[in-house]
Amino acid sequence: MEDAHVVPVQPTDDLVIAMAMVEELEDYIVADELFRTVGVRVPGSGDMRLKMTGGDLLTRLYRLKAERDRLTAAQQKQYDETEAEARRVIHSLKTRFHQRLQRELKSRLDSLRWFIDEATEDLTRGRANYPFEIRNRQRIEEILKELDGNIPRELAAELASVDSQLGGMRMGQEFVWDPSLRNVFPQKPYWYLYARA
Repeated sequence: MEDAHVVPVQPTDDLVIAMAMVEELEDYIVADELFRTVGVRVPGSGDMRLKMTGGDLLTRLYRLKAERDRLTAAQQKQYDETEAEARRVIHSLKTRFHQRLQRELKSRLDSLRWFIDEATEDLTRGRANYPFEIRNRQRIEEILKELDGNIPRELAAELASVDSQLGGMRMGQEFVWDPSLRNVFPQKPYWYLYARA
């Protein structure tokens, strides 16, 4: 079985997607949905329908900041405006947004648990799916940054348990995503991206 891998999104595409997500952000926070479908037209790729969560948006903003120098001056200005607008909306609805992030964290932990259980039963399949499934842990990292690590005790315990299991699955130090993302996601704090199941 070939490895399921994560194809890196070009920063220019990430910017277009992040801008579309920020336009939806206030409605997303106010509505009671964890996953919101967002339509976006990406130059060269056409119309796309993507699932948006707070963690997904935070990840895109993080990647854009890390790859800012790959954007033109005009795109850097768009990124700055997009980041500022995202922060404005998040600040104005901080309590609701943080509650939504905690729900998302729980959902992503559940997904990781299911993956770990499946990988334990079928190691070959687990190795193949690890790069795709570990996106949940990376999204959790961005959620934790936004929440400044302040999560309920039961979620913290569940995260520690999942991390312990992921750590037990580590084999080697190979970066599991496309090498072009290695500088965006350093080994600290993204240790789980440097391990294969």
